[in-house]
Amino acid sequence: MMMTIERMRRVGVVLLLIAAGCGPAPAQVGARGEAAAASAFASAPSGQWRMPARLRELSGFAVTVDGRLFGHDDERAVLYEIDTATGALVKAFALGDPPEAGDFEGLAIGADGVFWLTTSQGVIHRFREGGDGEHVVFERFETGLAGVCDVEGLALLASEQSLILACKELYDRDMRGDVALYRWPLAGTAEPWRRWPNQSFAEAAGVRRFRPSSLDYDAVRGRLVMLSAFDAALAELGDDGSVLSVRALGSAHIQPEAVAVLPDGSLVVGDEGRRAGATLTRYPPRR
Repeated sequence: MMMTIERMRRVGVVLLLIAAGCGPAPAQVGARGEAAAASAFASAPSGQWRMPARLRELSGFAVTVDGRLFGHDDERAVLYEIDTATGALVKAFALGDPPEAGDFEGLAIGADGVFWLTTSQGVIHRFREGGDGEHVVFERFETGLAGVCDVEGLALLASEQSLILACKELYDRDMRGDVALYRWPLAGTAEPWRRWPNQSFAEAAGVRRFRPSSLDYDAVRGRLVMLSAFDAALAELGDDGSVLSVRALGSAHIQPEAVAVLPDGSLVVGDEGRRAGATLTRYPPRR
């Protein structure tokens, strides 16, 4: 039986995913509507809130073991606790005095209460939570990714005792345009962990390009959630690298730069503000 052009395109997407060494991908990944249906989160948000103007440069989210949401500034190492019901600012603290400057692009928080913050060059900062207005001490670690890629996204994968770093852009000509994750085992040099052709994500979501901007680990469901600010898309990945869902998020988002999963299974997405404060959008779990 002859295959239609659309069917051939869908099969091609799946084959690309398998060839990338990421494990078999569900057949529905190649079909836009079915890929969205496989998501763990509702297709429409349950609410959206404008956050204070000082959070305009929002660049990453993470959730504490007791369910509190933290975000961070883009150009200064300032951390904010955010009320997930209203988008209001609860408190803020900084790394160093004056606050450490840099291009900060990802946050993760361990069950032990340790915070991890990365720059776009893969420089990791480790520290503890501070009180409102406090300036805390920190440790700094090099992952070796400065010449490899532009990092945007950080997640703690307890099962591998490692931090996972997402690459927005790879510098190697042969890998340029691919979606790649690196594993850093809390010391030494980061190593390649997962890699997929960009085309597979973009086509499945129905967007022009998928470029990671944030990363989080959903411990309840055992999946990574990866956000793309470019064209506003979301990918959900298994621990083994299998692609569970890829979807576009739609017009509710202008520049999504932060993602996290709350204890109740809801997804929260933070959009960087333009002239006003950033926005906080909440997607309930799919029932």
